[in-house]
Amino acid sequence: MQKLRCIIERITYQNFQNEYSVIKVKVKGYNDLLTLAGNLLEVPAASVLLCEGDWKVDIV
Repeated sequence: MQKLRCIIERITYQNFQNEYSVIKVKVKGYNDLLTLAGNLLEVPAASVLLCEGDWKVDIV
């Protein structure tokens, strides 16, 4: 599993019943915001996260 340190720029979606969230984050070395999705605790924008998981790039 890979680790990613990021800052939450905005929260796109949150389900408070199951803690599933979709968030936009800023990562050093990337110009664009990255999208993270998964079971996250209630975290406010501007929080710093250290995420661990499997990452994939969706080609649009």
